[in-house]
Amino acid sequence: MHAFTRVSGLAPLLLAGTGALISLLLCSCSLVLEPPVPMRTIDLTPRRPGNCLVVLLPGRFASPEGFRKAGFANAVESRGLRIDLVAADAHLGYYKNKSVIERLRIDVIEPARRSGYEEIWIAGTSLGGLGGLIYLKEHPGQLSGVLAIAPFLGEDELIREIEAAGGPLLWKPAPPGEDDDVGRKIWPWLAANRPGAEAVPLHLGWGTSDDFNRSNQLLATMLPEERVHAVAGGHDFEAWNRVWALFLDRSPAPCGGTQ
Repeated sequence: MHAFTRVSGLAPLLLAGTGALISLLLCSCSLVLEPPVPMRTIDLTPRRPGNCLVVLLPGRFASPEGFRKAGFANAVESRGLRIDLVAADAHLGYYKNKSVIERLRIDVIEPARRSGYEEIWIAGTSLGGLGGLIYLKEHPGQLSGVLAIAPFLGEDELIREIEAAGGPLLWKPAPPGEDDDVGRKIWPWLAANRPGAEAVPLHLGWGTSDDFNRSNQLLATMLPEERVHAVAGGHDFEAWNRVWALFLDRSPAPCGGTQ
């Protein structure tokens, strides 16, 4: 069974090049919003600090309100789970100016911890899924787990290279350069953080018709079966709702439990 571990020796790798990692998946697009400080959040459920808190991160041009419209809170409430949901407006502007991890830490995660939450997860879709992985990479001790839903994990050329090597555990990457794409930054860390005594659970879900299907399948090979949630569908909330439901229905519940 594989898990992602809290390893203090990774700190130099985690801190070096993260800005480049983030900026490389971005475009110089006029639609990018200026990132306000503090980061805006919306509560999708009442705050009950004895519960498990899930911080939801949206996709590239999505808004936190999208999780409400998609019914993420309804799915929690209908199951009677001890889970609180807060959606962060971690939009593309924060990734572009390389402040997304800092703002999540200062504006969302640490205030939640101070208010009494002891169990905090990040669940993100698409770009938000990658954001959850990067946060776990930089601050593993601050999270109880991550649900990455259809995360971007690198360009097709890199994915073919990892496949040809026989998978991420057999792939021998060159030392990452400052200008390497996001995949060449994240995959060596993913491969290095497998089993360990102190585990931070990583759950992964995606639609099998998603353009990211191949890369997500590669990551799934490093995870225990019960943490992989592959569903029919593409890169949209129709599939992501199915992933969310499978995550919530796992027994024992990964985050929270029944009331």
